[in-house]
Amino acid sequence: MLDPLLQGDENPLQIHYSDFDVANRILLSGHSHQAWPDVARHGQMQAYLDAATFVDDKWEAAFAKADDVRNFYANLMKEPDAEIALAGSTHELLIRFLSCLPFRKHSKPKIVTTNAEFHAMRRQLDRLAEEGVEIERVELEPMETLDQRLCEVLDQETIAVMVSGVFFETGQIFSNVGTVATAAADQGIPCLVDLYHVLNIVPFDIAAWNLRSAFLVGGGYKYLQAGEGNCFMRVPVHHKIDGIAQVTSAKDGVPANHIHRPVITGWFAEFATLNKQRSDEQVGYGLGHSAFAGSTYDPTSHYRAASVFKFFQEQKLTDIRLRNINQQQLKMLSDGISKLSISPDTLALPPQPLEDLGGFLPLQTDIAEQWVKRLKENGISSDSRGRHLRLGPAPYVSRKQIEQTIEAIGTISKRM
Repeated sequence: MLDPLLQGDENPLQIHYSDFDVANRILLSGHSHQAWPDVARHGQMQAYLDAATFVDDKWEAAFAKADDVRNFYANLMKEPDAEIALAGSTHELLIRFLSCLPFRKHSKPKIVTTNAEFHAMRRQLDRLAEEGVEIERVELEPMETLDQRLCEVLDQETIAVMVSGVFFETGQIFSNVGTVATAAADQGIPCLVDLYHVLNIVPFDIAAWNLRSAFLVGGGYKYLQAGEGNCFMRVPVHHKIDGIAQVTSAKDGVPANHIHRPVITGWFAEFATLNKQRSDEQVGYGLGHSAFAGSTYDPTSHYRAASVFKFFQEQKLTDIRLRNINQQQLKMLSDGISKLSISPDTLALPPQPLEDLGGFLPLQTDIAEQWVKRLKENGISSDSRGRHLRLGPAPYVSRKQIEQTIEAIGTISKRM
């Protein structure tokens, strides 16, 4: 049965997105940047008003908003007590993670990844390769054996595994990523999984995905409608990075695997230790997520996110419901495009079943960029990566807008 948001020509959710004018624009770029609900503006205004009212005393209110954001992410991952570090971008968190790794303990340190990672990770690993770090890139296909092939290249020189839960170009869900994380943990190798294309569009449970031992990164820019500046890293408390975790004092009774010591570190990471005597020999860190804290930041993004996350709860837009809506929208698009009988040389539907895909429909074509341009000329926002034209609906996209998109694709295909 279709979700009520898709049963009529108009989508009743659109009234909550008047600033982004979603009723008059066909935004199939929801996998890249979803529109913000109007309450986001109220959140931003509250950040301004708190700053004006409290001046330097605003941080108590700002940190409360940050905790709201942490709690939402933790509950979304079905781990309410998760240790959540926040930052403005996933790249910032990747850098802090990388700075924990024991490069100096290995004559030829190696990081295992795939050849299909998002640009922030790919570029940084490419640069490390130029400095002599071995980057083992495992081919994405065939997906059925990806977990096995990743596990096979783990060895004593491997200092980290860094992969995605959903691949940004093809949209394929890496459902067996937990196998890799578990194998890495068994060998004392930290594993980081990018969840940016998972959370709030593919129901996620840390335990069910077997990712208790993994570092998990993601953010609110795509499927959470929270805009920029709302990224996070879930820090596993029962896994240490070899050679980095240490107990500063035996009487503290703190397990060594609760402490991480990133080289790239901000002064906020000292908050938990400000009342302790400083050591001239060793920089101090807090436990869990606090070890990965940054420094002074603009809290506006957290005000905005907290307002948006409250809106999701009020509208009963759970991850399960959002998944159902998205799958129904993808099926409408897929079925409609299939009926157009377009030559696969011009535009081909993905070979995977829809349930194996994340939040967007990846259409294969050698002229993906031209498709994006032509759709834009027809008032339809989309994007491309390599040979894939990506169509990403969002919960505010109506059935009528999807039908208009299919009609436009049919018209454009005849001109290609």
